[in-house]
Amino acid sequence: MKIQQFSQQGKRSNNEDSLGTNECLLTVCDGMGGHNYGERASAFVKDAMLKAFAEVHPMGKMEIQQQLNMVQSDLNHLLETEPELERMGTTFTGIFRTPDVWYAAHIGDSRIYLFRPSEQKLWHTWDHSLVGELMRTHEITIEAGRFHPMSNRISKAIIAQKEGKPSSASIVKIDELKAGDVLLLCSDGVIEAWSDRELVQLFSDSNLSFEQKCKRLAKQCNDNSKDNNTAIIAMIEEEDAFSYGTNEELEWTTFDEVEDDYRQYLKDNGEEDESSGDDEEEEENETDGYADEMESGEPRRRHWGIVIGVLVVAALLLLGLWLPHKNKADKANPKANTPEKVERPRAGNQATAPKIVKQAADANASEKTDTTNVKKPGVDSVAKVDTAKKAEASNATSKEELKNW
Repeated sequence: MKIQQFSQQGKRSNNEDSLGTNECLLTVCDGMGGHNYGERASAFVKDAMLKAFAEVHPMGKMEIQQQLNMVQSDLNHLLETEPELERMGTTFTGIFRTPDVWYAAHIGDSRIYLFRPSEQKLWHTWDHSLVGELMRTHEITIEAGRFHPMSNRISKAIIAQKEGKPSSASIVKIDELKAGDVLLLCSDGVIEAWSDRELVQLFSDSNLSFEQKCKRLAKQCNDNSKDNNTAIIAMIEEEDAFSYGTNEELEWTTFDEVEDDYRQYLKDNGEEDESSGDDEEEEENETDGYADEMESGEPRRRHWGIVIGVLVVAALLLLGLWLPHKNKADKANPKANTPEKVERPRAGNQATAPKIVKQAADANASEKTDTTNVKKPGVDSVAKVDTAKKAEASNATSKEELKNW
């Protein structure tokens, strides 16, 4: 198992955090009380627990809780000679190794994370605080909990006091660990600098070595955290992996759910996720565009455009088939297709039109009468020819007048 650790003061005047490791226990404690009392409390609990669990041995949750109770009792005894130490205290996180399973225990708002990049999921403890409970029940997002004004008010801690019951730890059994899993024990100063989303991105980055990830974790804490920040990072290797169960006591969170929590936080605060990939935005835009089209009726208009286009093409085809037949019919019966030039008289010329038509009809009648009576040449024939010419001229005049009308 690879282990890296750091403890940094941040912007505080002193460092009240403590950490320690041995074959059986990894622990981080965050002291409180001021005037170096917090530093003393965290160091006292850390040293006592490392001494009690110096070697790997079979144990259970009860033994862990009993030992924590004894440590708190010993802390209370300090008040007999140093009453000014009353109300000094510390948080506690610990990973306990046994010959088979492991245990994770915590009191307060220091956290334990288990990242499993191979399955895109993680588990972590929930802070013993009002804000921690709001996050656990999804009343607020985890990201919002980082910046909540009451996030530093915890409901459990190991506190030196003359009266009062010892704080019970939240303890879970870890009965399966895989190669590549990463354990992170940290004080709240680390959470001040790192969101869960950023931690997921860091420990699932296959382009960075384990050592590079730990250095990056420490640097961002040093740059962005005002509080003391302390962490132990352990990566499980092949020889450390084991499987005695399915981690039924762990409530896993998928990496996607962590991402959703962060996006919900941004949405609640009217912000945008600037780190979203172009491909994802493009895919969403395509989907949204389709939805907008459906809502605005664009596909419906496109449908009617296609129908109209088909009808126009069909009409042109029918017209192309009809015109040749019409031309043949016109050649066979030209008179039937001669349009009448007068359909109805215009206003003011109703008396003129019948007169012109009557003149044309009389001229045609005279022509027929004169020409049908011609039997042989002679003087009468010459007279009838003159009459025919006059009728023809009269007929032409009538046609011209009709045309002008």
